[in-house]
Amino acid sequence: MGTTFFAYSVLTHQDNWQNTLRYGIIIIGAVAIIAYLVYFLRHKRSNKYRDLLVLVALIELLTIGIQIRDLQASRTATVNSQAVATLLRSVATQKQVSVNQLYANSSTVHTGMLVTIGRSTKKMYTVTINADNNSYQLTKTTLIVPQVQFVTK
Repeated sequence: MGTTFFAYSVLTHQDNWQNTLRYGIIIIGAVAIIAYLVYFLRHKRSNKYRDLLVLVALIELLTIGIQIRDLQASRTATVNSQAVATLLRSVATQKQVSVNQLYANSSTVHTGMLVTIGRSTKKMYTVTINADNNSYQLTKTTLIVPQVQFVTK
């Protein structure tokens, strides 16, 4: 199995429809809880709807909690991808190439990640990030197994 490299456009393009769907589920869940609460308050004397309200409320709260966790994970992934995009813009400036020619093998910035110029492994660099994450160093490198997959969307 080879190494996968992501294009700059893949790292900067975000799937906003997934976040919109998550927000929609959260809003629908909250509306369902409020609707059942209003219905329950109108029929205080009927105990059969109280159990249904508790059950639906717990299910909706669980669903809302899962969606919020997924939103936070999505935001973290977005921040990490934007950090890699910023690094690629800096490398493009340093190497005097278009940012669209750069590919990174990671969606998070870390020491040891690989950056390649073009769809060739001949101009490949290992990134070394300093301790305070304010600077980097590029070192020319070569893959042991030259099987590479480029993800361009």
